[in-house]
Amino acid sequence: MQQTEKYWNLINRIVVVAIIFMAGTGVVLAFAPKVKELKENQETYDGLQKSIDTTVAAEYELKTKQRRFTTDRVFVERIAHEVGFARKDEIIVHFPMESGGY
Repeated sequence: MQQTEKYWNLINRIVVVAIIFMAGTGVVLAFAPKVKELKENQETYDGLQKSIDTTVAAEYELKTKQRRFTTDRVFVERIAHEVGFARKDEIIVHFPMESGGY
């Protein structure tokens, strides 16, 4: 009788361990796609946040230039020269880039 109880106790332990193992495996398999989706969403978020940061920096730079156009005459003159404008008494000379490279 005691021998039979030992076997039943052993069988019960094995069954409980197997059930716990299967339940744990089921939980892992159920949440694995969600974890993958979360990781992909986080990567997308990081990329979009980087894009937002770049756009905000460009916006700040443009607003700064816009402010300077209304207040800084030297800045306006420099930008005008960069795009090819000149005063009436100025002569613009363009030097071609040499491909020989001395």
